[in-house]
Amino acid sequence: MRKSLTFEAAQQLHQRRGRSLIMASVAAFVLGIAVSASSASVWGADRRDAAQARFQDAVATEHADVVDVVAQYRRMLTVVQGFFTIRAPSQREFESFAGSIDLPQAYPSVIALQFVERRAGRASGDVSYPITLVAPSTAAPTLLGFDLAADPGARDALESVGSNGGVTMTPPEQNAYQQARMQLVAPVHRAGRFVGWVGATLDPTILAAQMLGQPDSGIAASVQWDANGDVLGSIAGVGVAADGAVLFRSTEHLLAEGTPWTVNVEATRAFDPHAVGFAWGPFAVGLVVTSAVALILLLLGRSRMAALDLATRLGMDLAASEARAKAVMDSAVEAILTADALGHVESANPAAEVLFGWTEHELVGRPIGGLVPALAVDEETSGLHDVRWEEHEQLVEGVRKDGSTLPLDISLATTVVAGAEMFTVIARDATVRKLHEDQLEHQATHDPLTGLANRKLFDELLVRAVFRAERSRRAIAVLYLDLDGFKDVNDVFGHQAGDRVLAETSRRLESVIRPGDIVARLGGDEFVVLCESLATPDDAEKIAARIVTAVGRPIPVAAGVATVSASVGIAIGSRGESAASIVARADEAMYRTKQEGKAGYRFATSNIS
Repeated sequence: MRKSLTFEAAQQLHQRRGRSLIMASVAAFVLGIAVSASSASVWGADRRDAAQARFQDAVATEHADVVDVVAQYRRMLTVVQGFFTIRAPSQREFESFAGSIDLPQAYPSVIALQFVERRAGRASGDVSYPITLVAPSTAAPTLLGFDLAADPGARDALESVGSNGGVTMTPPEQNAYQQARMQLVAPVHRAGRFVGWVGATLDPTILAAQMLGQPDSGIAASVQWDANGDVLGSIAGVGVAADGAVLFRSTEHLLAEGTPWTVNVEATRAFDPHAVGFAWGPFAVGLVVTSAVALILLLLGRSRMAALDLATRLGMDLAASEARAKAVMDSAVEAILTADALGHVESANPAAEVLFGWTEHELVGRPIGGLVPALAVDEETSGLHDVRWEEHEQLVEGVRKDGSTLPLDISLATTVVAGAEMFTVIARDATVRKLHEDQLEHQATHDPLTGLANRKLFDELLVRAVFRAERSRRAIAVLYLDLDGFKDVNDVFGHQAGDRVLAETSRRLESVIRPGDIVARLGGDEFVVLCESLATPDDAEKIAARIVTAVGRPIPVAAGVATVSASVGIAIGSRGESAASIVARADEAMYRTKQEGKAGYRFATSNIS
């Protein structure tokens, strides 16, 4: 990629990129609306099936939100812990780092971050615990310099964390101003030596609101610390009246990252008055999320364009504005590095030091390919201008000083300064976005109740397995099974017991198959097993026999013991046979097993091409 950009050409290029991002955000908004509307329609159809089953889903969602929020805050403090582990920042550096975390948006219950030291006093045995750093300093100005030795509870909590290690969350307590506060605390070791603690002061009310989110209509939820603690916060959906009758109630105690919580969920009549109608609540939530995502995409894109534009302009006139360029780079949230045509780093801003773990002095002169392998070049035969790179931002892998890797959003631009090419690399940590994308991908390909592969993923895996079988000439088999008596379990014990039976059946199926075999839930009480590299059809028969035996064992449920059995159809793939044909034959064999007495297995008729 070789371009000599004038200021006007660079500006036009950035404007085109900006318009593309705006169009992408609009497209995401429209698509999000369509997805939200579709999800609301599906939600409405499901709501007609069983109100109690949907209530259990709402309870599970509240529990997951509590666990996720606690995990997010622990990860945030782990990042702060890592920041203090690699350096001893000044107050200004600490505040700049805290600003890059975006506390008000991502962690709204955080009042302030602190760093606490442990210092020996003049008298023997005296120890002080001064708070030496606070960010943002304006959030809690009285904390800076305060000695926690005056607070026995806080002192004991710090020492407990120091001995136990890890990140610890303390229960809510009243401060001197009669305000409820919680603490997240983690010890900091630098170069193998304990240097103090990092902490985050939390507002329990805001934390509870973030945990509970916005419940469905007719749902009221509250969260409290431990089983007997005070209620930290409660929230009610639309239509919940203070004196309304309660249809369902759930009180469960759970551990989230080692911290005890009690989540109370109630459903009133407004939760499902008629079990009909369009689900406006989920649609509105989806619309809000879609709008937020589209807005964030637009703002991030504009921020990236602004940073890239500034970096390009500064690169074109580096000799005349070196001090100004350094100030801009030092204040940028994104990591910015400049490199020569051979890929040697010439400069790096503080954000790059934090991102890659190297100081600027250590980075200068190093090959950029050591940090971003996608930009590696052969210095003797090529340079960065030969790297094939699209004009838009790309997701690549980065390498830190300690050898660990992380996903990065990378932009690469080039300009000419004094007749020599200079490359500007802008990098941003994409760990959270990549994790979110992986979670979405898993949700799209796995059954939410059992965690097994769903029909979509199974179809893809079966097509690949058929292709491998054709090449290797090794047999494959599909075992199609249906649970006998499952409807009776739902009728007698209820849908919650039915879900328990499905989950336990899934676990048993995974326990009796061979390593490398795949179990999937197609829907309802139907499962399939994909077996590859079979030596003889007897191998599939042995697996089917183990399945019938395992599924037939009684399953304890809340109201008693449920018993189901498995009717299994076995189809051995024939040469040249399609994946759909194998599944159809296994399905037919399963139904013949049911007709002949259930609780057994039979082979499908062979498919002769």
